[in-house]
Amino acid sequence: MKNFFNNIKKYPLIIFFGIFLYVLSIADLFSPQYEFSDLENRYLSKFPAFSLKTLINNEYTPKVEDFTEDHFIKRNSWISLKSISETVLGKGENNGIVYGKDGYLFTKTLNSDFTQRVKNAGALASFIEYNDNFNISIMIAPTAPSVMTDKVKDGSPVNNAAAVIGQVSELAGSENVVDVTETLKSHSDEYIYYLTDHHWTTLGAYYAYADYMQSIGRNPQSLDSFEFVEVKDFLGTHYSKSKNFNVETDTMSYIKNDSQIDILGTKDSIYDYSKLETRDKYAMFLRGNNAYSTIKGNGEGKILVIKDSYANCFVPFLTEDFAQIDVLDMRFYMQNVTMLMEEQQYDQVLVLYNSETFDTDIYVPRLVMYNK
Repeated sequence: MKNFFNNIKKYPLIIFFGIFLYVLSIADLFSPQYEFSDLENRYLSKFPAFSLKTLINNEYTPKVEDFTEDHFIKRNSWISLKSISETVLGKGENNGIVYGKDGYLFTKTLNSDFTQRVKNAGALASFIEYNDNFNISIMIAPTAPSVMTDKVKDGSPVNNAAAVIGQVSELAGSENVVDVTETLKSHSDEYIYYLTDHHWTTLGAYYAYADYMQSIGRNPQSLDSFEFVEVKDFLGTHYSKSKNFNVETDTMSYIKNDSQIDILGTKDSIYDYSKLETRDKYAMFLRGNNAYSTIKGNGEGKILVIKDSYANCFVPFLTEDFAQIDVLDMRFYMQNVTMLMEEQQYDQVLVLYNSETFDTDIYVPRLVMYNK
């Protein structure tokens, strides 16, 4: 035993790191556990319930690993340190975020499994076929890497919106797809995508809105008819994940709009201005992501928008064109969509998802879960 300790003393770094890891593990056991991360704007993993079945199926251990990663002591500080070290080493990504040029941050996308994309495109095809008496349009909004191509470093693993839109067009019919890619590319020298967030800006959403209105045979409102309000020092979802130490803050904008939104019988402003004082400023649009909400507009006819969060800054533009704008988020809406459409007799239906979300969203098939 004496020889053992004498030999160990020859390796002080091993001793130091051993003690460090031991102390860190003990501290981690007693560190507070949170349900939600304000910085990352997501719910954190919960410790899984043990069962022999989940252990045998290799479902238990990965969930434990997810829990450990989400609740590791001083996790945000470690992510920041990792960002600094990987930048110094010349690496082009951190924590699932790819570094682009001129301060742009993109979602890392590994093109290895398109199973969910095919399921979602097939669900849209079935949805259109089942509701062929309605005017249904699909807009798969390209994310920044497919539009701001000059900001993407060579070989970066990012989303290919053209492939997603092509798959949807093939299965759901190109005549039903509103592809805004070329329009957005023609404005790529403008501020149409955030540097630190995965969303398009309100200006980018306007150009998509104009394309959509023209696609249904109606004239869009002119850009100068809207008053844009700027909000400084916006740091979005990509920054939250990467904690890039030399990040440049964004300026978020919204259009002035006095419309009221009805969420489960509660009417309020279409914008939740209190969110402008928080980290997640984008949550001001439509007062966040709600299962079903209704907006009274100043135009004519009814439209249903089935969406992800890309539509949140898009929908306010529609209030000057339609008398009623209903909004569904399939992550939270569990009822029969076709029944709602038949009750309301919408003049137009728009399905709007961004290309990254559409590739992975497991809730799109809910559109047809009541179909016979």
